[in-house]
Amino acid sequence: MGLGGRVRWGSETALVDDEEARRRLVAAAQRVLVARGTSRLTVDAVAKEAAVVRSTVYRYFGSRDELILGVVLSRVDNGMRRVLGMLEHPDDAARSVVDLLMHSIGLVAGDPLNEMMFSGESRWLVTSLELRSEAVADAFHLHLGPLLERWRAQGQLRADLDLRETSRWMNTVALLLLGPPWATRPDEAKRDFVERYIVPGLLPHPGRG
Repeated sequence: MGLGGRVRWGSETALVDDEEARRRLVAAAQRVLVARGTSRLTVDAVAKEAAVVRSTVYRYFGSRDELILGVVLSRVDNGMRRVLGMLEHPDDAARSVVDLLMHSIGLVAGDPLNEMMFSGESRWLVTSLELRSEAVADAFHLHLGPLLERWRAQGQLRADLDLRETSRWMNTVALLLLGPPWATRPDEAKRDFVERYIVPGLLPHPGRG
């Protein structure tokens, strides 16, 4: 342990601050998840992977689920940066909402960490953590909020929407599409569902704004 929010890291003599310590522990947890899955992820395994003692892990994460939530938050931050950068029509709310959701679920296939987190073994735990966590809702809204604000100011979204709840709701839809039975349905069916039943709930009502 170090002083003033700083800790010695493994065998290194340099001190790292709290933010860097959390980042290193989350990175270690990601590696353990890919190698062993959620059922075999333990605080001991993460400490060993990060080359620190257990007490260092517990300083920042009080439990195994908190470690997994840390991985989820890192995934959200990295994923949303990628998804927003993929939008081809960011000034068109109706088209972009569909693309946001389709790009989000498209990040899972081919990514070892995301594939593990949404595998049959892990999906229910990860989904439960995401849906219950206000920190996850905040993380999504940090990225989506400015875009939603702009669309609403332009009259492209309903004026009565709570935008933070809209960010949460969009993540909920993405999680739905990543679970059964939707996970095995073709992308065309998922896109049709979003276009028919999700997008209309966000758009202004005709003649009412």
